[in-house]
Amino acid sequence: MLKFSSFAIVAALGLSACSEEDPVPPVEKSREERVNEHMESLRSDATALGTFLFEMPKGGDLHSHTSGAITTEKLIAWGAEDGACVNTTTFVASNPCAAGSVPLSQTESDLALRDAVLSAWSMEDHPGPLLTAHQHFFDAFGKYGAVQNDSRNDDSYADILSRAGRHHQVYVELMQGFGAGRGGSLATPLFTSTDTWDKATLLARRQQLIALPDFQNALTAQATSIANTLTGTRTLLGCATAQPDPGCGVEVRLIVSANRTADRTNVFGQWVYAYELAQKVPEIVGVNLVSPEENANSLAFYQDEMFALGTLDDFNDQEVGRKLVHVSLHAGELIPAVLTAQDQQHMTFHIREAVEKAHAERIGHGADVLAETSGDGAADLLRDMHDAGVMVEICLTSNRVLLGMSGEAHPLAAYLKNNVPVALSTDDSGILRGDITQEYVAAATDQKLEYKTLKQMARASLEHAFAEGDSLWAARDDFSKTVDACASDKPEQTAVSAGCNSFLAANTRAMLQWKLEMQLATFERVIAP
Repeated sequence: MLKFSSFAIVAALGLSACSEEDPVPPVEKSREERVNEHMESLRSDATALGTFLFEMPKGGDLHSHTSGAITTEKLIAWGAEDGACVNTTTFVASNPCAAGSVPLSQTESDLALRDAVLSAWSMEDHPGPLLTAHQHFFDAFGKYGAVQNDSRNDDSYADILSRAGRHHQVYVELMQGFGAGRGGSLATPLFTSTDTWDKATLLARRQQLIALPDFQNALTAQATSIANTLTGTRTLLGCATAQPDPGCGVEVRLIVSANRTADRTNVFGQWVYAYELAQKVPEIVGVNLVSPEENANSLAFYQDEMFALGTLDDFNDQEVGRKLVHVSLHAGELIPAVLTAQDQQHMTFHIREAVEKAHAERIGHGADVLAETSGDGAADLLRDMHDAGVMVEICLTSNRVLLGMSGEAHPLAAYLKNNVPVALSTDDSGILRGDITQEYVAAATDQKLEYKTLKQMARASLEHAFAEGDSLWAARDDFSKTVDACASDKPEQTAVSAGCNSFLAANTRAMLQWKLEMQLATFERVIAP
């Protein structure tokens, strides 16, 4: 028989009584945790999840091509208004109308024609084989090029910014050529067959190029065109009226993009043009490189072009009085199926060379990062990108449709695991028939990300935007502590201290980040009062 001392019994009873009278209070969950739980509860309801992510503040879109972002219905309508025509076999638009074409205005009454044009100019109803879809996508740009002319630049911007505003974004960067091809065509004749591709030669050719009157005239004309476009955009959006479009609340910055399908001398000239145009246009903040990465010229001249861009970037940074110009590069948008046997090796070094040679601060797509073997391999590259703060512009819909990469085959999980900064982007939302909310839905469902991670990605989009000024955050990519000037201020409060207000007024980046924090605070308060 077991025996207990009277002391032990009394002690046990006493502890029991204390436990019943003074239970340990549960730890109160933060509002963010409760919002996170709410989103998890919506996973079985696609409509509710979509609504939640539509309403969620999403920061900025850092990877958007103007030419591919315009709503296809708008392109058709503009073509009809402007008297353009379309070939009913090739669906190539023309203005003036080419022989054998019909007026696009017929799409207003002929719904079958309208649907056919819509399908030819976008990925609408195009579930075909991967390589067919890949080619269809890139062909679309040439089909509607005649209706997306300079006279529609302000309409284009208004369409893109309005959509961004309606989807609760505060910032967009648009990639466009801005006449860079003229710089390329003027540069090529300056090179000789005996020129070496080195720093001295490239800078000498740069000097020759910028001295050409035609080059300077092209810059002046383009700067005027951009200023008119931005003014016209705000007019179309009604920004000075009593009922401004949501797009009026979206800050826009511009990226000059060189076309990589040209010869290396031409691409070099395009980049010289880009850096010079940036000195004249306040809204131009960076340079990029666009068009298919698997193009023969893209592959043949890739390493030379990375060296050339690094050379120009060094010159720009070291020359006193020149405005800082940032670098974001499309790199790693390759899959084995689009490369010949001898070109497969290009999947092993494009991202590393973009970062190391061309000084890329951001990488667009970065889809083949795990195939990189140059240097010390993919793991080392991911560490280097983390250490250098190189961000990746993640385009989930684009990668699924054009590269066949989704789910576990997509490297987003690897980037997150290695703490490489990432942000969601739309790429070509018009052709892809998407929007930024669709990217967040894909991240939540296909990539199985929770609200907390999506929120960090929205913040990262502004932390790594090329907007002017300092960050709101005391340490880069650490969103737990704001700078001293705003340390005592809370986004949910209506009033901001004088010191914080002055800091925000002097730093556009911080202002945008504060705006996002205010929006997030309001959103979370509604979801979890």
